[in-house]
Amino acid sequence: MTTKFISRKQTNCFSEQQLLLSENQNALQEYIGIPFSREAFLKQIELKNTTYPTSNRSILQNVLLEKYSSLENNSKALKNINQLKNDHCFTITTGHQLSLLTGPLYFVYKILHVIKQCQELNSFYPNFHFIPIYWMASEDHDFEEIKSCSLFGKAITWETEQQGAVGRMNLSGMAEVHETVKQFFANHPESEIHSLIEQLNGNTCGQAFFKFIHTLFSDFGLVIIDGDQKEFKQAFASITKKEIETSFSCNAVIETNKKLESNKFKIQVHPREINLFFLSENKRERITLVDSEFQIGQNKYSKEQLLELLEKEPESFSPNVVLRPLYQEFLLPNLCYVGGVGELSYWLQLKGVFEYVKITYPLIQARTSALWIDSNSAQKMEQYKLSIESIFKSKSELKKQFLLENEEESIDFSLIDFQFNQLKKDFELKAEGIDSSMNSRVGAEFAKIEKQIEGLKVQLEKSVKNKHEKGLKTIEQIKDKLFPNEGLQERSANFFQFCPDGNYKQKLHNLIEVMQPFSSEFLVIED
Repeated sequence: MTTKFISRKQTNCFSEQQLLLSENQNALQEYIGIPFSREAFLKQIELKNTTYPTSNRSILQNVLLEKYSSLENNSKALKNINQLKNDHCFTITTGHQLSLLTGPLYFVYKILHVIKQCQELNSFYPNFHFIPIYWMASEDHDFEEIKSCSLFGKAITWETEQQGAVGRMNLSGMAEVHETVKQFFANHPESEIHSLIEQLNGNTCGQAFFKFIHTLFSDFGLVIIDGDQKEFKQAFASITKKEIETSFSCNAVIETNKKLESNKFKIQVHPREINLFFLSENKRERITLVDSEFQIGQNKYSKEQLLELLEKEPESFSPNVVLRPLYQEFLLPNLCYVGGVGELSYWLQLKGVFEYVKITYPLIQARTSALWIDSNSAQKMEQYKLSIESIFKSKSELKKQFLLENEEESIDFSLIDFQFNQLKKDFELKAEGIDSSMNSRVGAEFAKIEKQIEGLKVQLEKSVKNKHEKGLKTIEQIKDKLFPNEGLQERSANFFQFCPDGNYKQKLHNLIEVMQPFSSEFLVIED
């Protein structure tokens, strides 16, 4: 792999707010506290140690040891899990939904980013130990967002009518996904992906996805957290109770939103009076407050009844987008959350929520964003002299540039236009001096000539386009492949399409080698 870094601004793919989050967090200190930098980790360690209870280390370790004990290739993950009991051990976390076959490419970039960052931090701060964490958003119920992925231009969809938290769904319909993937790699029966896809099995989607992601990243000691765990929810119950009693998260976010709006920032999340869901079989329902009563579906509860339910079934209470980050940071000895720039926008709204319950707000950092240029596209770009910087231009701009650079005979009509206008003026002056009544006829005749000239221009331009039709078509093909649906490739392409022989391990090692997790620039990879 060869790489090049360019500024995010140069790609024209990020808003001003997103550029602040990735490149200039000093302008956001009011909302995030400490701006991200490698040096900021020592200060963050001091802050985390003041609020993180030692008891959470034991809860975390015990649950994870049980989760990982039966998994294959677990030695590196277990080594990290055993470090969690030590007060010099901290985590770097990213999170995402349970996307089918990892979904968009940036899912893999997120995880590799935190792995590489931990590797570099372990070298830079040898007195501490840093562990990469992937937080499974297993309680998310937006099945439409995760049920499909695109592989080699074909959509693969998990067909099921189930509802509720995705992590709790059974695997009905997943066998068809297995078969489709196997067919893609049928010519490589010994490749790594066949054993990987077999890991997508278990009683629930959460179990299957856990094993699948563990196997995919087992070389790197990644530790996976499934927040839908009774022990974790029990530990968090005191904060859940506070939310039910005071609606503290809603009040805190509303205050922050007012400040953000006054500074012209985009508001990503609008809080609810109670930022909790209730999980039951095949359902994830909002808990709403209506006339001093709490409603879950058709059922109504007094505050006392709901608190009693919390005491009996803490695992049934599920944080929404406002409280999930708090739940994560409460549970983990975490120093930094790595996410996409769109995702981090709602973290700007949450610092007041953390402060209310005295939990340390983490450093936040934009994940690595990248364009992965396959060898075929790279060859075509070289053939048609398309630079990495230019490939971010629109199709029309690239075509215009291509025509200008490849037309031997100039099609610049500026001199002709000047001479025509000058000739018209000369005729008008001559006519005025002889017979002023001729002016209208001169104008009419020159209008006809001008129309004929414009027609010739169009024909010449069309001839040039026809002459380079293949080149123009190839430019379209390159853009469509590297920027599907005119968006960033990482938002739609799947990682495994870059593993056409079905072997993925070396690709992951190659990717992690070229990543620079303390750089805010956009990564371009040539395979």
